[in-house]
Amino acid sequence: MFMTASLRAQPPFALPTVPAALPAVSGPTLSPPRRPVYVLEVLAPLLPLPPVPGWTLQAWPVARLGDLTLQATPQGDASPDDLRLALQAAGFSPLGPVRRRA
Repeated sequence: MFMTASLRAQPPFALPTVPAALPAVSGPTLSPPRRPVYVLEVLAPLLPLPPVPGWTLQAWPVARLGDLTLQATPQGDASPDDLRLALQAAGFSPLGPVRRRA
């Protein structure tokens, strides 16, 4: 008894079609640069937190050194030293180092 294999010209299922050319990209699509996020502990003047111009703040009532742990994101180009000065001007007392979050 001999078995013969039959060769099919087409597969038994439909193959997806691939476009001949991909659409052209008009230019580089770069995402905007991410702003740094800084974390530090502070003594807070009062609650609710006073506004700190040029910074977006989030606070947690968990801290080893002070009253709060702050997470600060600059609204423009600013450094950790600028953050310390802005916090002091708003009545905060920064404690310990200003760490940059990865």
